[in-house]
Amino acid sequence: MSGNEQPVIILVHPQMGENIGMCARAMLNCGLTQLRLVAPRDGWPQESAKATAADADVVIENAEVFETLDDAIADCQRVFATTARDRAGGTPVATVDTAAAEIASHSGSRIGILFGPEASGLDRESISRADLLVRFTTNPDFPSLNLAQAVLLFGWEWKKQLAGDEGVEHAPPATRAEIANFLARLESQLEVTGFFLTEEMKPHSVRQLRSIFARALPNDQEVKLLHGVLSALAKSQTKD
Repeated sequence: MSGNEQPVIILVHPQMGENIGMCARAMLNCGLTQLRLVAPRDGWPQESAKATAADADVVIENAEVFETLDDAIADCQRVFATTARDRAGGTPVATVDTAAAEIASHSGSRIGILFGPEASGLDRESISRADLLVRFTTNPDFPSLNLAQAVLLFGWEWKKQLAGDEGVEHAPPATRAEIANFLARLESQLEVTGFFLTEEMKPHSVRQLRSIFARALPNDQEVKLLHGVLSALAKSQTKD
C-alpha cells in the first residue's frame, strides 16, 4: 500500500481512560499510530490509559485532542463511521473488510474512522459527518462489541490490505474543512433567498446537504468551481 496514509482512529467522547489505552494497544497491534480524541470525558492525558496500553506508548503520547468532531476531521478527505445503526440519511453502508479495501484504493487521502462512546455509540450528528457507515458482521443474536474490540477488528482488516494493494492513484478529495467552508457559504446564501421555510426544518435540511456533499467526494478544484457557482448566482441576484 505504498503512498497510502494510514487511517486516523478518532474516538468521539470516549468515557474511560482504560478503554482508550486498550484501543491504543489494539491499534499498534495492527500498525496504526494516529489516534485522535474528541472531548474525552475525563480529560487528557490519563494515567489509566497508559497503564492499559501495554507499552503502546507511541500511540498514547502522540494522541491529539480536539474539542469538537468538526475540528478533528477538518483535514480529512473522507470520514467513515462505525455504527450499528441502520442506513442513515442515504449514507451507504459497508462491511468492515469492504471499508478497509476502500481505504486502500484511495492513495494519499487522509481518512478518519469514527468510533463512538462506549455506552451509546455515535449519535446522529456525528454519523451525519460520515460518507460511509461501517458495520461489523458479528453474531446477530449477540452483536455487541466493546470499543477496543471494534478498533482491533477494523485495524486487522486494514492490515490485511497492506500485502496486496498496489496503491492506485486517485485525485484526493477536498478536505472536510474546505467542504465545511463551502457549506457554510451555501447555507448563508440559502438563508438570504428564503430557502429554509421554517427554523425547525433548517437543521434537517442542513444535515441532508452535508450528507450529499460527503457522498459526492468533490476534490479541491471542484469545490472552487462550486464557490464560483455561488458567486455567479449572488451576482445575478444583485443585478435583479
